Amino acid sequence: MQHGFWGPVTSNMDWCEDNYAWSYYIAEWWNTWSNVPWIAVAVYAMYKSSEAFLESNQPASIRRAYWVPLIVFSGSFAFHSSLTHVGQQLDELPMLYGCFYFHYVTLRHIPGMKWTVLGLCALMTVLMIIFRQSIVPFIISYALLVIGLLVRSYHLMTTHHDLLQSQILQRGFYLYAVGFILWVVDQQFCSIVKPLHLHAFWHLFSGAGTFYWIQFACAHEFVVTKKGLSVRNIAAVLPFATTSKKPLD
Repeated sequence: MQHGFWGPVTSNMDWCEDNYAWSYYIAEWWNTWSNVPWIAVAVYAMYKSSEAFLESNQPASIRRAYWVPLIVFSGSFAFHSSLTHVGQQLDELPMLYGCFYFHYVTLRHIPGMKWTVLGLCALMTVLMIIFRQSIVPFIISYALLVIGLLVRSYHLMTTHHDLLQSQILQRGFYLYAVGFILWVVDQQFCSIVKPLHLHAFWHLFSGAGTFYWIQFACAHEFVVTKKGLSVRNIAAVLPFATTSKKPLD
């Protein structure tokens, strides 16, 4: 196995891409750089959500949700560029924390929910340290958190029905599902599909699904509080939920 700047692989996962094929400093070239678009989008969305907050009182808990893709994809960048155990933890733990935070966004009105979520994050950290030699506990935990979030989101969508918020959630689900399918294919048929770099596309599609979910959470908040929902676009592609009448740049 080829070694580079970060030394031998110490993570318990080595993905379907030749290591250090493009750079001495980056273990998995495509899997690393495919994180950058969503890091940039998260930073830009933070700026736009600050404007939305000034004009429509968008809850701070939802505005802070943009930190999730920023931290998660930064951690993924660290993981795929180094394939070290530390890099893997910087990738996996934020994914779990981010899911917990998204659950918190939908349940934050319940008394004591903040401390419950913090306690669960602490427990998950301990479990990930104990079972650090296997990726199975992470995959099971992450899958359960994502499924739970989908069920909760569907309940919110049907309880307070609105066509726009429903479309955002459904499109986000489809994007994330496509990414998941590509992730599975990449894992199961690596020898055949390696030139396609499907794990990099998993990053792109899962990032889109995550961004759509944040917009769904924003849209749902506006629907429930009856502030009026308007969906604009970022770069003519991504939706942005707001009550503002001011066009987005």
